[in-house]
Amino acid sequence: MSKARERFRSILSRDTCTVAANIFDPLSARIAEMLEYEVCFLSGSVGKAANLGVPDLVMYNMSDAVDHCRRITRMSDVSLMLDGEDGFGNAINTIRTVREFEAAGVSAIEIEDSKPADRFDGPDPGLYSKAEQVGKLTAAAASKRDPGTVIIARTAALAQCPLEEALDRISDYSKTGVEAIRLTGIKTREQLIAIHQTTDLPLTTLSPPAELLNDRPFLAENGLRILMLGNPAFAVAVKGIYDCLNHIKSGGTLEDLPIQQASPQLLREVSRIDELTQLQAQYLTE
Repeated sequence: MSKARERFRSILSRDTCTVAANIFDPLSARIAEMLEYEVCFLSGSVGKAANLGVPDLVMYNMSDAVDHCRRITRMSDVSLMLDGEDGFGNAINTIRTVREFEAAGVSAIEIEDSKPADRFDGPDPGLYSKAEQVGKLTAAAASKRDPGTVIIARTAALAQCPLEEALDRISDYSKTGVEAIRLTGIKTREQLIAIHQTTDLPLTTLSPPAELLNDRPFLAENGLRILMLGNPAFAVAVKGIYDCLNHIKSGGTLEDLPIQQASPQLLREVSRIDELTQLQAQYLTE
């Protein structure tokens, strides 16, 4: 088992709630590593935008995602949790998806029960049937080559179904061999309490309402082990690049930009220049 996967498993086993770094490319992953984040999350939406310059739901396949993850894990020794979409197809496709992401160094792979939309602005196609999703998750969990890899069942049932039906799905997903549940659409304390009573598996979620987000002891007490806070780093980076290029194009001077720029020392650390210099001294003897 890799150190990154060991680290991820240790986070799930704690009784506290850990905040993930929502990263979007190798550079942001490197910075998260420097800041000693224990887990990084790559969402599908920003992954597509940063890697291919396309919106969510369109023009993106499993090979695109695998290549993106490989470049991230090559750059940084992070515990990477990934939005694995719907497994990119049926249960057999999901088996290949899991193995490809494993080979790319991903620590945890989410498989969601939302059907992919045919169009970016099209109607929500809803969820896969419970039976089909149970089959996918069972196949995903059984197909791991490294027992350290974590398969996470991601469900949008809270937003799509009555609570009783959502709890029934979560209960059945928990019996497939997955090792965590990812919640989307959670709104109330009562929902989280009910889910925690339904499954013993650790829970993760993205951007819950403020009353939950700001009560970390409550989240931890009810099984929430990894908390994701949206994708602010991506939005800040996009605005910074836009403002810089727009400033220059509009005739602004370079002298006006230093306050917005990373220091030479930070750029040096991000680029691992000192590390490379040490390797040169060690191995380039002529």
